[in-house]
Amino acid sequence: MPLTLGPNPIGIAAYSFPWRCGFAGAGTPRACTSPLRADDLLELAIDHGLATVELPLDLLSDWRPDVVQRFRARAAAHGIGIVVDTPVIDEPRLAAALPLAAAVGARIVRVMLSPILEGARSTIAGGWPAHFDAMIAILRRLRPLAERYDLIIAPENHQDATGDELVYLCDTVGGDHIGITLDAVNPLAVAEDPLATARLLGRRIVNVHLKDYHVYPSAAGYRLVRCALGDGVLDLVGLFAVLAEHAPHARCSIELAALHARHIRIHEATWWDGFGPRDVRSLVPVLALVHRHARPADADWRTPWEAGAAAAALADYETSQVLQSIALLKQLADERLARSAPQE
Repeated sequence: MPLTLGPNPIGIAAYSFPWRCGFAGAGTPRACTSPLRADDLLELAIDHGLATVELPLDLLSDWRPDVVQRFRARAAAHGIGIVVDTPVIDEPRLAAALPLAAAVGARIVRVMLSPILEGARSTIAGGWPAHFDAMIAILRRLRPLAERYDLIIAPENHQDATGDELVYLCDTVGGDHIGITLDAVNPLAVAEDPLATARLLGRRIVNVHLKDYHVYPSAAGYRLVRCALGDGVLDLVGLFAVLAEHAPHARCSIELAALHARHIRIHEATWWDGFGPRDVRSLVPVLALVHRHARPADADWRTPWEAGAAAAALADYETSQVLQSIALLKQLADERLARSAPQE
């Protein structure tokens, strides 16, 4: 039976393996020489009893109709749902991706609103408000196409948008074919509390990236460094409680973060230039979380990729974190079943 926690199906995203899938080091001598493809991720999900595979369309190496139908049929035979990833919103490219996503059997298409990382919104050309409004306008124009193919377009909080902005986006685009991909810990990249953001988005959440971070304080703010689920700052049990109450049918995928640490520079005035006014009290939960989970000041925060590790070490690093995350989710699912079982 595919892994679920409550009604939420649990799966795996291609981005759990940024090096093995060929994203990290692409075009350089450090790139993976035999990257994982869509079929490899599907087999991994089948082997571990997972219920979702999330992947970019370009991981399907051949878009012949027979190849697409074979992939779709194998996923369906094992009860595995497909979520399709697309990059930063580009109207013609997204319009072309929607029918392909439908052909492969997806119901959800995750999109990015910007290439911004680390909450550095002041760096975007023309300013964040104008860029954000332009993205909303594109989504409104593509709404009829999403409705035609019965797809939900789900922008992600990709270290750029705040919770309030994503609520506004959904309400402005309107209809049943817009939702949110919640990256569970990316609210920290815009100085928001992860569970508070999840509660705010509530029923709008249709897709979740289960991701965790170690936190390393710095003079400029804090660094976020990938880790296996349960090893970092994410209150995973609390998140599932929020989803059970507000978004019980959202799909969830394990998405281990990028191989580069993310430096959130909230102590620098220029970082805040990309944001409007904010009640300083909203920062209290974030600062408390960082303080509570802070790694030692003299600890090496670099990932093996940043430290120059060899290919075999990178593969082991990614694989071990994925397997540890799967084991934790299975443990939580077993504990939930045990609690719900009738007592003798």
